[in-house]
Amino acid sequence: MTRVFKSYMPLAVTHILVPAILADIYRDHFSKKKFSLHYIYISGLVGLLPDIDILFFYVFNLFRDFAISDFHRTYTHAIFFPLIFLILYFLTGNINPKFLRKYKLKLNYIFLAITFGTVLHLALDGFLSGGLRPFFPFSEYVFDLNLIPMDRFSGTFFQGLDAILLVIWLLHEEIKHKISDFI
Repeated sequence: MTRVFKSYMPLAVTHILVPAILADIYRDHFSKKKFSLHYIYISGLVGLLPDIDILFFYVFNLFRDFAISDFHRTYTHAIFFPLIFLILYFLTGNINPKFLRKYKLKLNYIFLAITFGTVLHLALDGFLSGGLRPFFPFSEYVFDLNLIPMDRFSGTFFQGLDAILLVIWLLHEEIKHKISDFI
């Protein structure tokens, strides 16, 4: 039986900011060796990657009528999706293409940043709203804590969350990196 998920979920900005903020905080306050800010950017940007299934939905829907639940929160929202990038992290340990050396980046750390961003995407969807099927396609089991009841907030909670996260991140960047000096 296919489960139809609620239409409200963390928005794109939340999926970008949560991994970026957490990676930035880790880099600034806990990491003994400071890593490139490019990895923070990558982890934030790929925080959206699991939602690429929505793009697939629209493309395939041009040719045949599908339900969004046939695509969204299926393959790219299973634990196997970030696991692919984690495996690539271990497999690419000594591979460092020339174009990455220019930016002082390592391919395996890029895959680690991708793993981090995609895992946080799944966590946000699983904990906050709608749930996900972590073992899809092998199981239809749904992990769903639904910490944000949608009947009460009607989706406005996630708009507010985006704004709050953005303000917190900008405050952190101002305190730690004095970003106002660049304005």
